[in-house]
Amino acid sequence: MKNIGVLIYTYNRVDDAMVNIDIIRNVWEKSKHFENIKIVHSFNGEKSWYAKKGLENDLVVLKNSWHFQGASDLIDTGIKTFQKKYKNIDYVIVLASDTWLIKPEYIETMLNKMKNDELYLATCSWGLPDRDSIADVGVAVDFFIVDLKWATKNKMFPIAYGKFQKKYKDLFAYQKAGNIMLEKLFLARYLEAVSRSEKIDGIARKIAIEKTFLLKDREPVHSNIDEKGNWVRNMYWPKMGLLTHHEPEPKRNILKKEKISIGKNVELLLKSKDLSYYNNSISKMKHNCN
Repeated sequence: MKNIGVLIYTYNRVDDAMVNIDIIRNVWEKSKHFENIKIVHSFNGEKSWYAKKGLENDLVVLKNSWHFQGASDLIDTGIKTFQKKYKNIDYVIVLASDTWLIKPEYIETMLNKMKNDELYLATCSWGLPDRDSIADVGVAVDFFIVDLKWATKNKMFPIAYGKFQKKYKDLFAYQKAGNIMLEKLFLARYLEAVSRSEKIDGIARKIAIEKTFLLKDREPVHSNIDEKGNWVRNMYWPKMGLLTHHEPEPKRNILKKEKISIGKNVELLLKSKDLSYYNNSISKMKHNCN
């Protein structure tokens, strides 16, 4: 049995986070696939939204920063907690709070492949049907798996978005670029770590791809671009048991269909006639989706 940890990161989707933790404790751990999972929950919302620790092993509370840096800070702090406190962990599964995995057998398959093929990272392109090169669009950070011991040895973390943004924001403005993409910066940190691991003076792109479990079952993440220029995401991946909807109703319907009903927060979601309670009436989700 591999020693695994789960890092959940949250800004305002606190009910999503609590259901996510319920799923890990009551679906993952009660299956034949996993036991005694260490959960670190990184949170940077208002204290009143998530006042005390629940079923997670560690609740790490941070000061909130803006969207992309906020997610980076949450991931970095969660990984640091694993590195300091849980040195025996082999793999960390990183999930945004609204990103749920309900098929532990699929998770075990991914971890077995990573172990057997000696892969460092599992993720997918953050792209479109006709634009899916990871060099162009970066990789998913709402769900990825990393070999923690390898990542620690080769200094893959911290992502340090804030430091990068401060150093290079003038260059991005000069090039008329938009926001610095966390998905691409995360990829850059991974490439740097692979270069260290392989002792290559340069960026080891080919080796990095060979050492990555690209989750083709989730590609393309986005289906098209809408009239406003927004990338439209696919939210449900049945084969993987991956749910990423921002609203509670479709997720509730899937939990009912899959007969997942154990856990205080799962039960509340399933039985509530009024979902206005969910994620603080959902009104606080306007500017951040962690």
